[in-house]
Amino acid sequence: MTRLSLGAGRPPVIPAPFTLAPLIIAVAILAGCATDTGIVLRGGQTEAQLAADRAQCLPFVEAHTETTPELAEAACLVNRGYRAPLPLAQGPGGIGSLYATATRDASVIVADFQGCRGEAFSTPMPENKDAGSSGIFSNFIGQMYPRGVFVKARTPDEWALQTFAACLTRRGYSVSDVTPAEP
Repeated sequence: MTRLSLGAGRPPVIPAPFTLAPLIIAVAILAGCATDTGIVLRGGQTEAQLAADRAQCLPFVEAHTETTPELAEAACLVNRGYRAPLPLAQGPGGIGSLYATATRDASVIVADFQGCRGEAFSTPMPENKDAGSSGIFSNFIGQMYPRGVFVKARTPDEWALQTFAACLTRRGYSVSDVTPAEP
């Protein structure tokens, strides 16, 4: 009997792509349990409880495809009393992260996170003009440096992260540890 004849008569087992997607998301999320994820345990929570809560958050993460898995998981964990980092990224490059805490339903939290993420990327950067500029040279310098000479101009990434934090604060979240991504 040859190897080929052992499997003869049976169709090959190829999983459908839609059955692999939840598995891939679950593995990606649970793989972070072994590393330092930045999730802060509060109120007597243990690592074992965190692992169980992350596993219980999987259906929530899978149900919220309108946002990134990281933001959906953070919303679920914030709802359960953890302090989880909220990454802000546009495309493959990270912009930064922050921590936000509140006592709300996880669906409301994920909607707020997604809304503030959209606001962060759609709010235009302001111009920082130097006050009291007049004269030939200051007008010329103002044209060359529209964001100001004496004020350090913020990058678009810094502006997006600041806007994200301000939006969450306006919505009643306690925001802390706003950290830009390392270049």
